[in-house]
Parts: sequence; C-alpha cells; structure tokens
Amino acid sequence: MFKLRFILLLLLFFIAKNLKAQNSTSISIGAEFGLPAGNFVSLSGIGLGASIKADFPISSEFALTANGGIMNFFGKRNQLINVKDLVYIPLKAGLKYQLGKHFYAEAQLGAGLPANSGQKTIFVWSPGIGNQFKMAGKNKLDLGIRYEGWTGKNETRIIGINNTSTKGFVGIRLAYVFGL
Repeated sequence: MFKLRFILLLLLFFIAKNLKAQNSTSISIGAEFGLPAGNFVSLSGIGLGASIKADFPISSEFALTANGGIMNFFGKRNQLINVKDLVYIPLKAGLKYQLGKHFYAEAQLGAGLPANSGQKTIFVWSPGIGNQFKMAGKNKLDLGIRYEGWTGKNETRIIGINNTSTKGFVGIRLAYVFGL
C-alpha cells in the first residue's frame, strides 16, 4: 500500500513537471514542521515531514496547487501514556492568490492517507500565507505558514481525548522552488 502511495506522489511530480503553463509552472520541494494546537498537544509535541508542491498558473494572480508529502507527528511517551506516532501522507489541492509580487495566500483541501496501522483516512484542510524570495534564475526560496486541520477517526485510547475530532497544527514549510 505504501508503494502505491509513493508511486502516486512521483506521478504527481512528473505530471506537474511536464505541464508548463506559460512557462511559469513551478515545482517546490520542502521541509515541513508542525506545531500541534488544541487537544492535539495531548498526543504529540512536534511533527516533521517533507513535501512536493506544484503551482499551475491560471492567471497572473491565481494558480492551482497540488501538494503531496509525508508528515510524522511523534507520539508522546512517559510513565503513564505511550502514544503511537501519527504518520500520514497528505494529498491536497487548492488555490493560490498573489497578494503582492512575492507574497501570497492560499487554501487547500484534500485527504491524509495513513502510513501506519490503526489509522484511518482523514479530511485535510489548510489556509495559509507565504512569501517567495528570489534566487538565481527562476528559482526561489518559499517560506509559508498555515493552520492545518485534520478531521477523522483514529485509535487513540487515552481517557479524555475524543477519537473523532479535528486535530490542528501550525505548519511551517521551507522549500526550494524550481521555476520551469
């Protein structure tokens, strides 16, 4: 099952690479950091991951986005509890709006596919903002911040934590953008 998801992620990358819209389609590869919020803090202290994102311009101000990657939230462990890591492969699509020359806002929706046993597919939504810093040629450095909500069931067996809820986190993405 994991191989199938990895192949789909690679397919997304190669499709995005070959679809050039007015020579300004871009692909970025980045590191992801997640800081849990709300009741999610009871399960994890930090999340780390990686992602590939493609932007397909539809006008000078708007672009369609496709994003896939992997995110691991390290489960909390102490003398009383031992929470398994939450590992998901979020696949999202969305809309990006250029607020300025390099500053943007975006919103994405999608699904989080479980990469470990005992977890279910979840609904993922994330609004955010970011800035791209110009580098040599068409390449850029992208720094984005977002709130990301995960809604769905999991197998948490900790008293006082609902197993059907929205878990949210503040996500920070630092990526290298390849201008195509």
